[in-house]
Amino acid sequence: MNIPMPFRLLCLVLSSLPVTLLWSQEVERDLQFVPTSDVRTALSTSTRGGGSLTLPFFDDFASPTFAAEEGPAELVRWSDASARRTMTYAIDAPTIGTATLDGLRSNGFPYAFNPDATGWADTLTSESINLAGRTPEDNIYLTFFYQGGGRGNAPDENDSLVVEFLAPDGGDEFGWTQVWSAIGAEMDTFALAAVHVDQLIHLQDGFRFRFRNHGALAGNVDLWHIDYVLLDDNLNPDNLGFFEVAYVDPRHTLTEPYSIMPWSHFLSEPATFMRDSVQTRQRNMSAFQADNVTCGLKVRNAVTGATEDFLNPFSNTFVAPFEVFETPYYVQMGANGVPASGFAFSDPGNDTAATFEVSLYEGAIGILEQERVGVPDNDSIVFVQAFRNEYAYDDGTAEKAYGLTTGGGKLAVRYDLAIPDTLYGLAIHFTPYYDQQTNLNFFLRAWADDDGMPGEELGENYLFHQPAYFTDGADVFAYYEYDDPIPVEGTVHVGMVQEADFSLNVGLDKNTDYNFTRLHYQLGLGAEWTLSTIEGSVMVRPVLQAGVEQVFVAVEDQREAAAVKVWPNPAQDRLSVQWFGVDRPLRWSVMDMSGRTLEAGLWPAGVDRMDMPVADLPRGMALLVIETVQGRREIQRMAFD
Repeated sequence: MNIPMPFRLLCLVLSSLPVTLLWSQEVERDLQFVPTSDVRTALSTSTRGGGSLTLPFFDDFASPTFAAEEGPAELVRWSDASARRTMTYAIDAPTIGTATLDGLRSNGFPYAFNPDATGWADTLTSESINLAGRTPEDNIYLTFFYQGGGRGNAPDENDSLVVEFLAPDGGDEFGWTQVWSAIGAEMDTFALAAVHVDQLIHLQDGFRFRFRNHGALAGNVDLWHIDYVLLDDNLNPDNLGFFEVAYVDPRHTLTEPYSIMPWSHFLSEPATFMRDSVQTRQRNMSAFQADNVTCGLKVRNAVTGATEDFLNPFSNTFVAPFEVFETPYYVQMGANGVPASGFAFSDPGNDTAATFEVSLYEGAIGILEQERVGVPDNDSIVFVQAFRNEYAYDDGTAEKAYGLTTGGGKLAVRYDLAIPDTLYGLAIHFTPYYDQQTNLNFFLRAWADDDGMPGEELGENYLFHQPAYFTDGADVFAYYEYDDPIPVEGTVHVGMVQEADFSLNVGLDKNTDYNFTRLHYQLGLGAEWTLSTIEGSVMVRPVLQAGVEQVFVAVEDQREAAAVKVWPNPAQDRLSVQWFGVDRPLRWSVMDMSGRTLEAGLWPAGVDRMDMPVADLPRGMALLVIETVQGRREIQRMAFD
């Protein structure tokens, strides 16, 4: 066997290391960087128009209410915000969706690249509100729920969350006054705050309020979560009641243990991979008892449009005020006299991929009368169930980072394949850090199973790979090919071996937990495989043939993608792009080699070719990324002279 010289040199280096270094370990890290997305807002001026808002002012952060977000103008409640709307960071939030303040700018970068820097960080400012003619006797209160930390890094006692009111006559420069504050603390529940708006300087047209956090400026740290913000009159802070029954946290899949799997693998035994039931958590936000809380499940085939709707026979009755309760949706297995729906995703006529839109909704619930809707709101949970040529445990969102601090350290994730297939590569989400090392090398690995542990290595993989840290787009996965396709069946372990003793910062999903039975690591050559003790699911996904003609094009692959051609390459002033793929292109973006988006847009409708000006783009190497309507990405390496 001819082993490439770089790998021989690496073996010499690693063989000189002690078997186990005292400081070697698996680590969980707080995120220092959050990729920008449609829920991280930019500092912006509202385009809502129509003058000041009137009471009541309310936001539960389930809908796009920030000025910079795409959504109906009438929903806008915040004129500017460096905060972001999150769904998975808070613990036991009052309802789905919170506003999260941290140490990151609106573009996802830290306010300061100094881990010791502290100061004022994020701001969440309301639209103008008309309080003219109001008096202190109107009992106008600002109420909200807040939590420090949650599933993220918690603020310490030197950090704070504050509320400020604007006196319109003082203007933006002199009119702000601090009226409330909380000292940093690690919290696993939400606290309720109520602030009286009783000063005449505030009871005017043009009143605003804002949230600000003071803490570390070096990244996704010192988190504060805010939910259920209400400004209204005739409120009694000692007896608040909100007429709503709402879902508390999201769901993202009807299958298990995999959130994503190849369609052909699922079809081999659909009932096996459907969840027996799905439990949702809801909260009666009202001061009144809620009766007959009924729910349902609606599934729409995104390709054919076919819809199936199941009213859940289970009904919660006599739900006490402010109580959190659970509702089971019996999918494949009934219980307590309630029959299962028997639902399983069905074949849409495509044996390689499928996409379904799933909605878990509330029906009419007594005096509160929630409407049944299929939109992201507090009375429904909406997600997309996609079947494509990869397996995944994670929900697609990283709350932390996972890494090994050992040169020669190995990471292996176990997958039980439904049918034999061919392993082509791995899709990995690396979480960006401001001190990231993009020149660190790793090798792909695959192992056969040995009684639940990684066993014999499969294939020979000597190509160097480097982490790709995408700084634009939420939780983007980079794709890495094995040196040669690997036939696999049954149980297989996939992962990597790293060259240096620096953490590569693989995404860690904290809302699922499959590490405890499926993630093993090895700290250096000759060490034993060890089962991970870090809760969560690492974001490492095997990519298979699964009947797809072209699996993917690796980020570092220098071959042209079969579905796209660009010329001239290198380009100076203009670039031509020709599309040859079967499915239609949806959008395109140009990224530099660090993953930063330089230019982006929608593919012109009805054409297979487009021309774009590139004279103003930075010179050097770049990546053209084209996303299709089916969610597939084609990546082409190019250069600008």
